[in-house]
Order: sequence, then C-alpha cells, then structure tokens
Amino acid sequence: MRRNGISTTRIAEICGVSQGTVDRALNNRKGISSKTKEKILAVAKEYGYRPNIHARCIAGGKSMLIGVVVFDLNNQYFSDIVTSIQRHSSLKNYATVIMFTDKERRKEIECINRLYHMSVDGMVICPCGQGEEYENYLLSLGIPIVTIGNRLNRIPYIGIDNTLSMQETVEYVLDRGYQRLIYVKPDLQEKNASAQIERLDSFYQTCKKRNTEYAVTDILHAEDNIRPQKRNALICPTDLYAMRLMHLAKKYHAGIIGFDNVRLIEELSLPLDSVAYDIDTAAKRIVGYIVEGISVFTPVRHQLVKRGSV
Repeated sequence: MRRNGISTTRIAEICGVSQGTVDRALNNRKGISSKTKEKILAVAKEYGYRPNIHARCIAGGKSMLIGVVVFDLNNQYFSDIVTSIQRHSSLKNYATVIMFTDKERRKEIECINRLYHMSVDGMVICPCGQGEEYENYLLSLGIPIVTIGNRLNRIPYIGIDNTLSMQETVEYVLDRGYQRLIYVKPDLQEKNASAQIERLDSFYQTCKKRNTEYAVTDILHAEDNIRPQKRNALICPTDLYAMRLMHLAKKYHAGIIGFDNVRLIEELSLPLDSVAYDIDTAAKRIVGYIVEGISVFTPVRHQLVKRGSV
C-alpha cells in the first residue's frame, strides 16, 4: 500500500539501514553500494516519499528555490527560456518562483526583495534597472545572480553575442544583393536596453564598414524610409516587429529578417528569416551556475534560420 509523506526514519527501518545511508541514497551521495541504493530508492518510490524542503533549508542552508524575474511572458523568448529554466531546475530538485516587472524599475526592486525574503538560492533577472547603485544592490544580496536579455557590468550574463550576431545578419543580407538597409528600432529610452543597443551599434558599424546605404527608424515610419528604386531590406532586432512589417516587405518586394526565432513563426508557417539561439543551453548554464557554481559565461550559439524572406 502506498502512503504519502513517509519519513526517512521509516525508510531506514524498512530497509534495515541508518538514516545517514538513506540520506546518501536519496541525495545521490557517495559511500553507499549500488544494491543498497536501489533498495532505498525503490522503497521511497513505493511509499510516495517527498523531500521536506523546509527541513533541507534549515539543515543545509538552502531553500531549493530559484527566483526568476522577467518583464512578462508576452514575448515568446521569455516564455521559452523560463520554461527551459524550470525544466533544468526540476532536474536538480529545485523549484522556480517567477515574477514579472512589466518593465518597471520599481516593480523590479519589489520582485527582487520578495524573492530575497523567500530565501531563494539564486536569481535569474532580465534587468530594466542599471547603473552602479543598482549593481551594488544586487551584489549586496550575497546570492548567485545571472542576467539574461540585458547586460550589467558586474553581474554574470548568459546569452548570445549581440554584436557578432547582428554583424553576421547584416553581412548576410548585403551578400544577397540588397542596396539599402532599414533598421527598425524599438524604444531605447530610460530603461536598460543593452541588448538592443548592442545590436543597433553593430548595425551601424557593419553598414559603415561595408559602405552601405542605410536608415534607422521606428516601426511607425518604416514605410517612409523605403526607396522603391532600390533593393530594400528591413532589419528587425525582434521578431515581433518583423512579423508586423511582413506586409510592407511584400508590398515593396523588400527583404526582411527578425531576431529571436520565436515559435510563432513556425506555428503560423511564416516565411520569415530570423536569428535563433540555443535557449536550452543558456538555461542549463544558468541553473548550473546557481545550483553548482559552474561558471560558463561564453556566448551561447546562434544561427540564422532561413525561410526565404531575404
């Protein structure tokens, strides 16, 4: 008969071993034979053993929780990476607590403070805050923190190389014979927008290096910058912009390319080229750093997914 909430003491009694041996088996530690370990795990499974997270926190100083702070889940990039972080956390017997800032600095601080008082073992943050004071505040928390999306100077960052990926994107478009590039930028004011700033700077540098005609505009004025007598291409640093402008590209026979390779492109069978990156590897590195202190902060792999829009 299965029971919920069986204790490690009872497991030890059933298996005829010490509690220390049970602890080693349940936490995959050394100093136990494979036969004994298999027996303990079988009994734990049969009787529906569940670990006491609160007791672990008191005994080992860990809550087995990872805090995640992102803008929202409207962008599929966030929903995909949060899902992947949850999966890799679960593989390490950690749970995730997810909070949203709606790109507001005040709410971001509130979220971080709440997670800190929950004694999370580490945090993953897509920061809208920036500056020395903000970084000092994060460092003062004394727990592992990883940033995604936007970069801070002194806090570990895991993501793609925005400069290199945009450079390769621009060169790919130019090598396809396009004469005028139109970069459709998002609002970069006030809040941390380091990823978008890096992409825009790389666009400028690559266009100047290639001596290419270009324009930088917002989504409302993209059409005003198209020159029908030229071969135009729209460079969008986010797929959300690219999808909104596909009708414009079709109207003027212009090329168009986005960033992030969100799932919606495949779900709607859209012929949109996009820059993809290995979100699963990023999530695995994030969890590995917080849980085990494994520091792998080299850029994650990116690649251009070609669907015929350039």
